[in-house]
Amino acid sequence: MKAEKLTPKKVAMAIGVSESSMKRWCDRGLIDFQTTAGGHRRLSRPSVVDFVRTSKHSLIRSEMIGLPSGIRPSERDVNSARQDFLASIVEGNEDLANQIILELFLSGQSVAEIGDDVISPAFQEIGIQWELGSIEIYRERRACEITLKILAELRQLLPTPDANAPMAIGGAPERDSFSLPTNLVEMVFREAGWRAQSLGSQLPFNTLAAAAIENRPRLFWLSVSAISDEEEFLESFERFRSSLPADTFLTVGGRALQGVTRQKMQYSAFGDNLRQLDSLANTLKSPAYPPTVPRFGTAAITNY
Repeated sequence: MKAEKLTPKKVAMAIGVSESSMKRWCDRGLIDFQTTAGGHRRLSRPSVVDFVRTSKHSLIRSEMIGLPSGIRPSERDVNSARQDFLASIVEGNEDLANQIILELFLSGQSVAEIGDDVISPAFQEIGIQWELGSIEIYRERRACEITLKILAELRQLLPTPDANAPMAIGGAPERDSFSLPTNLVEMVFREAGWRAQSLGSQLPFNTLAAAAIENRPRLFWLSVSAISDEEEFLESFERFRSSLPADTFLTVGGRALQGVTRQKMQYSAFGDNLRQLDSLANTLKSPAYPPTVPRFGTAAITNY
């Protein structure tokens, strides 16, 4: 997707209104814009997308704002969206999968909602099918690559975080090759207004600790989808946890952290789904939230 600033005329054509209406909306503060040195209004793509999502206006010509042609707010219900998305990524239909996610987002669905209701269940079903031998592993890997590309495009539609926004970083530890969960976490925090960045997957705990010490984020997340040696993992995790800066909030989650493994860990928050992670992101960002928080324990504050 292109990153250039958009003219009111192009945005008006995309939404299906007059250029004068678009200019009035800009002047009334209904949609963010910038003014060029020559006094012309220019709009960013994220501000236009935010306007479409919150105002519930139609998107008549999505290509006018750099989106694929034919994209518009979705009328699919969650169940049909999930089934359509699953079918598209299994068959390698990247364009359809991208259309489904973009249209859900334009209709007002949050990244957390899309992740919990569509993306995560789709990959859970792919995992079940793979275990039953009814799907080849290449289809699962291709589906993951397609979804990562879609998230990269969706990322461009989110507003740029404020320079003074709190920072959140995180990733998946060594021997955990699952990159999709940590990318989804990053997107949830970015939508909540954080300066968030996923460090990736298969990262040794010592380099995760170095990232926390060098960047001093307000929050560090650890996404764990696979553990090969529980004892080694727990020992490495504890060294990592004890090395974190005193003011860093640690949240952990992932399908591998269940039962006894989870009970042996200390953290600030644990999670199983993205919606409650979104709630945590907004809570910690609030100026009313206490600057000093309980750093480590075993109580679940959030889920992802």
